[in-house]
Amino acid sequence: MAALKGRAGYSVIGDKSAEFYKDPITFVNWRIKEYDSRVFLSRLLNKPTVFVGTINGVKELTGAKNRHFDMGYRAFLQPVFGNNIMFETPAEAARLHQVIHRLYGAQTVPSVKNLIQRLTEKHFSNLDKSHCVSVYTLFKRFATEFSLELFLGLDAEKHPDLTESIIDVTTTHWHGIISVPLTVKMSMFSSSYGRALEAKDKLLGIIRDKLAHTKDGSSLQSLTEAGFQTAEELEQHTLLFTSALVPKAIASMLTSFLIATGGSEKEILRQQAAEDADCLNHILLEVERLWPPFLGGRRLTLEDCVIDGFKIPKGYAVVYITHAAHRDPTIFPQPETFKPERWKDRTSEASNLLFTFGGGVRSCVGTALMKTTLQTVCRYLVEHYNWRIPAGQDLSYKWLPVSRPKDNTVASFTPRLPQETSTTNST
Repeated sequence: MAALKGRAGYSVIGDKSAEFYKDPITFVNWRIKEYDSRVFLSRLLNKPTVFVGTINGVKELTGAKNRHFDMGYRAFLQPVFGNNIMFETPAEAARLHQVIHRLYGAQTVPSVKNLIQRLTEKHFSNLDKSHCVSVYTLFKRFATEFSLELFLGLDAEKHPDLTESIIDVTTTHWHGIISVPLTVKMSMFSSSYGRALEAKDKLLGIIRDKLAHTKDGSSLQSLTEAGFQTAEELEQHTLLFTSALVPKAIASMLTSFLIATGGSEKEILRQQAAEDADCLNHILLEVERLWPPFLGGRRLTLEDCVIDGFKIPKGYAVVYITHAAHRDPTIFPQPETFKPERWKDRTSEASNLLFTFGGGVRSCVGTALMKTTLQTVCRYLVEHYNWRIPAGQDLSYKWLPVSRPKDNTVASFTPRLPQETSTTNST
């Protein structure tokens, strides 16, 4: 059993929270290099914390050894997000996973495809009409309308005022969440945190009103009949679904896809993706690997446990870093290089090698739905457009709370002409 490298430091004065939240990737990468280990010890939120950046470690932590850990964000995120599957015990999480699976599991994808296609055509059919397009903003709007219609049965075209009202509230709610880890450490009553709680109450009021006026055959009726044990449990999970979390994750991945495949040098790759569903899938898997929308997760150790050969004492926190695990060089040669072809013979392994949507009993129930949404939009883009990312933009990433380029990246689109097919194939 290997000894943990690194140091937890002294209480309070040894805490590295400010450094971590300022730039988590630099924080982790620097220590991986210093300690020559992808599992190391530090102090975060004034608690000895083991950082895990290996595929095997994350797989154990979220899978077979999940029972040894409690969720690590309950104290400061539960008041804002409510009582839901993210904060429950493993047994309760498994029960809720089954309930939500009935609503948004892989078997429900066919019934949602028309909605995805309709909104894709609505938002992306005229991209070439603008000189430059703010892509993250565009993708976030698409994903927001998709979420509101899927989870609340709210058509943005038929109810524009209510849609805008909900978007304003979810934005306020999200902005309060952004600074939660550090503000809670100092004060539970910061103004942004207070506004987030107020926004949460407003959202719950809207949700209750919508649930009280369900129609036969609607998505809301399915929600009410899914098997949640109480009205409060139903409302709290609907709050999670309709928050800004899902739209921002979708927008993050679509933006990363656009940047990774933009420019004349990627024209052949885009053409291949337009003609071959497997090629498009390989590109999206590589986007997942390199630019997961969420940094990772935090757990609290309930008893002494061994993760990837390192003993973690009871009472320690564990933070797994998806960004680092997805760059584990023992699994992914040339880990920093964008290489969709690496998935050509490994697609079936992806669920065990990528933790973009979590892992184990706490993995995202809507993974199949998310992947279908991404594939639909990206297929539409490669079939209809070429695009480039104008020079001079800062394409480096901000990592918290959702990863995306720091600048509001813009791109320019041109229609893909029919003759491009034969030209590219000849090339």
